[in-house]
Amino acid sequence: CSVIAAPYSKDNFILGTLGVIGPTRMDYSAIIPIVDYTARLVGKIMEKMD
Repeated sequence: CSVIAAPYSKDNFILGTLGVIGPTRMDYSAIIPIVDYTARLVGKIMEKMD
């Protein structure tokens, strides 16, 4: 197994980490940008919440 993870934050404070667990031979070049984008999106959503 492998884990790909990216933190998400609000006001420069890390609130959590978004990750994917998959096989060692997963397509890293496809998964890493998706996890990164999703973590940034969650961070933006958190910024809008008060």
